[in-house]
Amino acid sequence: MIDRMEQAEADSLNLLFTQVVSVLPYYNQIAKESELAKYSPDALRTYAMADPDSVLVAKIKSDLVGFCLSRYDDGLIWLSWFGVHPDHRRLGIGSALLDSLETTVRNGRSHKIWCDCRTENEASKTLLNEHAYQRLCTVRNHWYGQDFILWEKLIS
Repeated sequence: MIDRMEQAEADSLNLLFTQVVSVLPYYNQIAKESELAKYSPDALRTYAMADPDSVLVAKIKSDLVGFCLSRYDDGLIWLSWFGVHPDHRRLGIGSALLDSLETTVRNGRSHKIWCDCRTENEASKTLLNEHAYQRLCTVRNHWYGQDFILWEKLIS
């Protein structure tokens, strides 16, 4: 089940986010530390209060197993992060999170989603392709000195 994060879930979401991001092999340590600092429990609560659709969570029963973090960015929606706990991957949860994000955008948040992923992140590249995101370009030596692919999806 995909839903908006409830305020009481911020600590659990922060733990899940930390579990997912801290073991990613294609981010350097500076990137991991910086990104983990951006999504503290208090920050997640603030994001969700400002825009409830910006913090989506996937649940199995009452357990958080995935997340989709986005934000309004000058008329567009920036898909900051989506991830699924390693024990629950390949079950369609990442796809359901992207579908839910797209529904929020169709409901008037914007006309476009954009995002990035590391050039080595095959799982994200595959899922973004499957969801009809268009690859815009590869940006070399960019955020945290690493290479990224920029993507967009127009929402009608």
